[in-house]
Amino acid sequence: MKLFCLAVCTLLSLSAFAQSKARFSSHNYVGLLEGENGSSLQLQTINGVAFTSWFVGLGAGIDWYYRRSIPFFVSIDKGFLQKGKRSFYFSANAGINFPWQTDNYHNEWGYNETKSTGGLYWSAGIGYKISIGKGNDALLMQLGYDYKHVSEKVDLSYVFFPPETDPHDQFDYHLRRLSIKVGWSF
Repeated sequence: MKLFCLAVCTLLSLSAFAQSKARFSSHNYVGLLEGENGSSLQLQTINGVAFTSWFVGLGAGIDWYYRRSIPFFVSIDKGFLQKGKRSFYFSANAGINFPWQTDNYHNEWGYNETKSTGGLYWSAGIGYKISIGKGNDALLMQLGYDYKHVSEKVDLSYVFFPPETDPHDQFDYHLRRLSIKVGWSF
């Protein structure tokens, strides 16, 4: 909640500071995540305020890498090396990652119940922006590095013989991966 309040205050102060140059902008991405646990799809939408070479916004997405989750984050982009309608930009995102669902399953030895909890989400990257037409539309391409943390607690209950040890397993996944994203900005 503190992160959300900080993001809203930042957006309001930046829009007040920039006054007439500030405008609403939306960045929408589809991407591929590649890491130790394979490849997966990623979708993101980031909505915020753009002014001069800066963009600040709040984002959300769906991340299918290893454990499906929903990241909520604050995003900051800074453009540089602008030549005509093309420019490079740095991008940084930080926020919280929530699990999509808990998976409960039954096997031949008993019933396993899992409880997933989210954690930290952040990403950083460098992108290339190509403006299209006279409006604010642009094609975005970005190469970056992402991190998400997910915890999972598994409660094991056996049908025939109860185990002599604690029937709980705790797993912490620190998932690091490369990302390639393509998007549309308006």
